[in-house]
Amino acid sequence: MSDHRSSIHVRLTRLGWQFAFIAVFAMVGGAIRAYNLPLVLAGLVVAALVIQWRWSRQTLLGVKLERRLPDEAFAGEPFTIRFLVTNRSGWLPAWLVRIDDAIGQRPTIGVRSWFRPWRVEQVRGMTTARCGLGVILSRSTLTTSYQCLITRRGRYDFGPATVSTGAPLGLMLASRPEPLPQSLYVFPRLLTLRHRWRNEFPARIGGNATAARRHGGHDGEFFGIRGWRNGDSRRWIHWRTTARIGEPAVRQYEQTRRFDLCVLVDAYLPSGIKPRGVIEPTMEPAEETLEWVISAAATLVMRLGPTPANRIGLVVAGRQTRSQASGGGREQTIAMLRQLTELSGTDAPDLAEAIRQVLRIGGKPRDLIVLSPRPSAAAPNDLFRPFSTSTSCRWLSAADGTLGQLVAQSSAEAPQPMTTDSAGQESV
Repeated sequence: MSDHRSSIHVRLTRLGWQFAFIAVFAMVGGAIRAYNLPLVLAGLVVAALVIQWRWSRQTLLGVKLERRLPDEAFAGEPFTIRFLVTNRSGWLPAWLVRIDDAIGQRPTIGVRSWFRPWRVEQVRGMTTARCGLGVILSRSTLTTSYQCLITRRGRYDFGPATVSTGAPLGLMLASRPEPLPQSLYVFPRLLTLRHRWRNEFPARIGGNATAARRHGGHDGEFFGIRGWRNGDSRRWIHWRTTARIGEPAVRQYEQTRRFDLCVLVDAYLPSGIKPRGVIEPTMEPAEETLEWVISAAATLVMRLGPTPANRIGLVVAGRQTRSQASGGGREQTIAMLRQLTELSGTDAPDLAEAIRQVLRIGGKPRDLIVLSPRPSAAAPNDLFRPFSTSTSCRWLSAADGTLGQLVAQSSAEAPQPMTTDSAGQESV
């Protein structure tokens, strides 16, 4: 409790300064003129200031905050940040409680220094979100929230949060910081896949169709009715249609397509382009192209990764080469998205090491899809040599338009700087 008391800061508002001026003026005038009425007025004003000071401090001593972050967040999509506000006071309600929450990202940027030729400095772009509650009864908990919209991928830090109140008279504003350190991965922007995008990848049909037919089930989703064929199960017969047309008709199911492939992201960024923090309003065209490639990879991971029938692998070749395999689990899909979130471009991606990791995580050569901002002519000649003739390898590039056949480029908007609107919605 003593720590909370020492961390509470109280300052006079504009109205409070006016009250203080009136108190001083009445006190000096009453003392000079020997009038009791101005002294009584000064005493009333000072009493109001003391009551305001004690009330606001006691209110903050009983308030407890707890922040709840969402499980997933994607760039360009709004999400909600919630606060659980508890009034621990046994008799005093908390009025007009406001919460100011700090949001920032810390990209690592190399800068010159007089003492060192090159050093790493943490550049932080900060913004503040606000929300509040009108009244919290004693020994009760309420929820408040604000909408957050982040337009750039990355790991964002939340905190500290500042709780403040000006109740009951608005003469002083008492505030108390709450550290509440938390981090949230904002995954890359999800793009719009084009029609029949699955046809761009090699797929394997079924996988459990034999067992399904043995038990009279089906493999896939229902999409129509067709005439009877030899080998069809009697359990597939649609009796109403058969009675109406007078011939056997069966339900037709779309066969399930499962994928066994690895996505390799070539994070190539030409030399001479310095990484920019979130405070920069625009990006270089090469950076925008790389962000589009990373967003395309994140979109494929989200569409193919959570399906249990698929075996998807991800290898990122940037400043560091990392890999992750997924067998349909949510945790593995989240791990892939985090790798894409932390991916940094470089002018010399190690594609040879990336191919070795592709073979390592698959156990056997998988079908390979390379997403790159460079054309396929930039790939080494022996890049696909470790793969067998039965394995499909494709290079989808943002430079020659082959990647545009998979995802719509118009969905990738240019990043915007950190701003705050009057309604409490955050943009980073």
